[in-house]
Amino acid sequence: MTPLVAFAFLSMALVVVSALERVPALQFAPRQLVRPFLATDGAWYLVGTGANLAATFVLRPVLTRLALPGLAASVSAVPVVVRVALALAVYDAVAFVVHVGIHRSEALWSVHKVHHSSLRLDAMATTRTHLFEHAVRNVPAQAVLFTLGFSAPTVAPVLVAYATFALVGHSNLRIGNRWIELALITPRLHRLHHLPASTQQNLGTVFTIWDRLAGRLLTRDASPAERTGVPGEIDLYPQRFAAAFREPLLEVRARRALAQAAT
Repeated sequence: MTPLVAFAFLSMALVVVSALERVPALQFAPRQLVRPFLATDGAWYLVGTGANLAATFVLRPVLTRLALPGLAASVSAVPVVVRVALALAVYDAVAFVVHVGIHRSEALWSVHKVHHSSLRLDAMATTRTHLFEHAVRNVPAQAVLFTLGFSAPTVAPVLVAYATFALVGHSNLRIGNRWIELALITPRLHRLHHLPASTQQNLGTVFTIWDRLAGRLLTRDASPAERTGVPGEIDLYPQRFAAAFREPLLEVRARRALAQAAT
């Protein structure tokens, strides 16, 4: 699967999920066809996917050299379905650890705020992610997979599957069967992560096991009246693309100025 094919598949998945969100019986909460700041998320989508495609072409040749001797042959001997499933579990585990680290780091949280600034969750809200965060979230997990001997033809569908789970998880679809949630993250669970009161819970993207092991899994139904957004800054965090893009840098500068003034 080439990067362009992956981009086409994800774009198609975005269109399909967005169409399903228009069906009233499937909606978690009523939504307008054209909501506020839809253009903002469209801009994040174009910039983010473009950067990811460029990074894939630049980094893939480097990452493929990380494989530990002898592992590639052992991994390639595993049946393809099992191999992809195992790679997805490893990728999701590393991404979970990175996500926890982002929430613990003051500097990285400043960047991650962009993603949490969505005032309403839907398929397009998935794309509201800063360029720097794309590198922080995606490169470590890919590096681990290539180090363990997984090849590019295996990693590519894993990336697509992970991105699809993220897209569905942020959607405005009423999906949340407790039997499914024994293993998988659903929109019902991830919606809680975007509520200010429970931002530190449900950090997983694909599997619930990581949140369970970390004691971070929260299972309840959110109310459509509950607002999503940056904790303490729901009505203050910039919603326009340009302002949100530079906001992390402004926050870093402000903290440095305070630190210098205190010394």
